[in-house]
Amino acid sequence: MAVPQAEQVGIHRDSTVSVRVVRALLEVVEQKGVPLDRFLRVAELDPAEVHATDARWSRARVYALCEVALELTGDAALGLHWAETVGDGTFVPISALIAHSPTLRQGFEALAHYYRLISDQASFQFVESDDKVTVRGARIAGGSLRMQRFVVSEMMVAGFQRLVRCVRAQARPTSVNFEYPAPPYAAEYVRVFGDVVRFDQPFSGLVFDRALMDLPAPHKDEDVHEALKGLAERRLLRITQKTPYALRVRDLLVQQACPLRADMNSIARQLGMSVRSLRRRLAEEAKTYNDVATEALVIVAKQFLGDKQRTIQETAYEMGFSDTSTFHRAFKRWTGITPSGYREAQLVGEQHP
Repeated sequence: MAVPQAEQVGIHRDSTVSVRVVRALLEVVEQKGVPLDRFLRVAELDPAEVHATDARWSRARVYALCEVALELTGDAALGLHWAETVGDGTFVPISALIAHSPTLRQGFEALAHYYRLISDQASFQFVESDDKVTVRGARIAGGSLRMQRFVVSEMMVAGFQRLVRCVRAQARPTSVNFEYPAPPYAAEYVRVFGDVVRFDQPFSGLVFDRALMDLPAPHKDEDVHEALKGLAERRLLRITQKTPYALRVRDLLVQQACPLRADMNSIARQLGMSVRSLRRRLAEEAKTYNDVATEALVIVAKQFLGDKQRTIQETAYEMGFSDTSTFHRAFKRWTGITPSGYREAQLVGEQHP
């Protein structure tokens, strides 16, 4: 299943987020007892901006609003508590579409296909093996630890747990991981996730039994699902019509388990066009397929290299290279630095933000 993979260098703060996320944040802040007019005043927000139908806001601006929300509510665990309030109508139509999916697999596929309705950059990576499924969150480039917890870990991980439980109410992950030390409110993590919570892990995310993926949902309604799917397609079309083809191709390649082996024919098919048409569209944007493929490979390579538990040799093989030296030369050609040099630079950046 093709699911967006998060670029390890981080979620770009200049990428955009749907204003629906902002409206959902305002709702949870009000539920916490903070008057809406006070929040708008402190955050210097114009109410008209919040109610614009298809507006997109920069992540940096939305994160700044999250910081204000944390301060005004005084709730350090607001990310966990917000995730618990998310319902079918919170992020219409994507949350309802996922909730009404016939199986968990189709729910994840819907999220993979329609995530642009919420944000123009995927914030997770999905890995499916023989007996388990792992969902990993991305890091925020330049974000504070509080934002890492609030946005990437608490909201996302709790949201994925809710998705798993849509299929089986009693289903639970085999582990729920967080890559930072236990915060002072760690008891809330245990309340939400159970005793499978683990801190100081290589990544933030959850692991669950692969057998859950294809179990039928208990209350599926195919008519409702198809209606929601049609609505989501129409809204996605409004967004993607404005998205350059180079970016669409790059995103599809990043989603592949092994982008090095993905060919132009398969990517063109996924875009619903011929290879000739795709080549022409890219040329109009002064790009070639090879240019875009290299960009995708750099994203995936950096993502893998950012995982301290994965060796460079493992990265090379997972990306489809026959040996480490070939990957070494390719990565240096793409970036001007060796894989080990990149990893060392990332380590220094983490120690001296």
